[in-house]
Amino acid sequence: MTKPSLTVSEFLSRAQGAIVAEFPTPLWVRGQVTGYRRTSGGAGFFRLADHDVADAAVDVAARGRVMADIDRVLGVSGLGSLRDGVEIRVRGTIGVEKRNSVIRLSLLEIDPEFTAGRLAIDRAEVLGRMRADGSLQANAQLPTPLVPLRIGLITSRGSAAHADFIDQLRRSQYRFAVKTVHTTVQGGSAPDRIATAISRFEPGIVDMVALVRGGGSQLDLTAFDSETIARAIASSAVPVITGLGHDTDRTVADEAAAFAEKTPSAAGEWIVGRVGDFAHRLSTARQVIVRESQIALDRHRETLRRAASDISGGASALVRQSDTLTALEGGISESARRVVRDQQRLLTSLGDWFSAVGIESTLQRGFAVVTGSETSRVVRSVSQVKPGDRLSLRFADGTVRVVVENE
Repeated sequence: MTKPSLTVSEFLSRAQGAIVAEFPTPLWVRGQVTGYRRTSGGAGFFRLADHDVADAAVDVAARGRVMADIDRVLGVSGLGSLRDGVEIRVRGTIGVEKRNSVIRLSLLEIDPEFTAGRLAIDRAEVLGRMRADGSLQANAQLPTPLVPLRIGLITSRGSAAHADFIDQLRRSQYRFAVKTVHTTVQGGSAPDRIATAISRFEPGIVDMVALVRGGGSQLDLTAFDSETIARAIASSAVPVITGLGHDTDRTVADEAAAFAEKTPSAAGEWIVGRVGDFAHRLSTARQVIVRESQIALDRHRETLRRAASDISGGASALVRQSDTLTALEGGISESARRVVRDQQRLLTSLGDWFSAVGIESTLQRGFAVVTGSETSRVVRSVSQVKPGDRLSLRFADGTVRVVVENE
C-alpha cells in the first residue's frame, strides 16, 4: 500500500499555514544587520543575525516604499541609513518564500529608538571597561609634542576630510611632513583597518597621529565607537587627535584620543595652532634675547668707553711720569758722577795721608818698630820688657835682634 505524500508545493503551503497560525500578526524581531543590499528599485534585502547565537539568522526583505519610509525615519532620528553591523528592532510578517524554500521576514517598520539605545549601551559598556582598566586616558597621558611637524594621517584618501585637513596644514606655510594611510572609515571592516593603521605609526616616525573623516549620521560613526579602535588608540605610543565631523556626540575614539576636535579642519587647525604657538614663543624669545643683548652690549660699550678714557688719561700721566723719570735719571746720573769724583779725590787724599803717616815712611825718618821676638807684639813701653827679653828692632833697611839688659 502506497503511503500518502505531499508535493513540494503542498508542503510549502502547509508550512506557510503553520507559520501563519503560529504568528498570525506582525511581530517585532531584533538582531544585527548582515549582508545588506539595495536594488535599483529601492527594495532592501539583508539577514538579521542573532548576536549571541552563531548561525542563527533570518532573511529580511522590504519593498522600495517601505525602505523609503525606513530611510526617512532613520534620517529624522539622526541615525542615518542601515548598514552591516547595526543592531535593529524591526516589525514584519513571517512567511515561507516558495521559490527559495526559506523563511523570510517581510519588513514593515523599524524602531529607531532601539537602535539609538543599543548604540548608547554598547558605547557605555566600552567606555566602562576602558575606564576600569585605566586605558581610556592612556593616550592623553603621553607627552604632547612641542612642535608636531611630522603627522601620521589616517583617513579615506581623496575624501573631503582628507582635503580639508591637508588644506589647513598647507595654508599655514609651516613645513609639515604628512604620511597618509588610506583606510575605509565606515562599515564592518573599518574598525580593524583603522586599528591596523594606527599601529603603523611609532615615535621617531611621526609626532602625532590624526584620525579624521567627514561628517555623517550616527550610524556612519558606529565604527568609531568600537572597542577595537579605542584599544588601538590607547596602545599607541604617539598622541592621537581626532576630527570625525560630528558636532553633537563624542565617539569612544574621541574619548580615548589625547585630543578631540569636531571636524578634520578643526584638527588641522589645532596642530597648526600648536606649531604657531611655539613659533610665537620662539619669536618672542628671540626678540627678548636681541633686546637684552643690545642692552648688555650698550652697557659694556659704555664701560669700555670709560675704560678707554681712563686708559687715555693714564697714558698721559705715564708720559708725564716718563718725562719726570728721564729728568730724574739725568740728574741722578750727574749727581752720581759728581759724588764718585769727589770720593775719588777724597780717597786719593787719604791715600796720600796714609802714605805720609804709614810705617814705611816713619821708618825712613829714622824710627824703628820694637816687637817681642817670641810674641811678635809691638812694644810700646819699657814696662812691657824685662832684662833678658829678646826683642826685634825693625829699621827701614832691616831688622836686628837685641837682648834687654839691666839699667
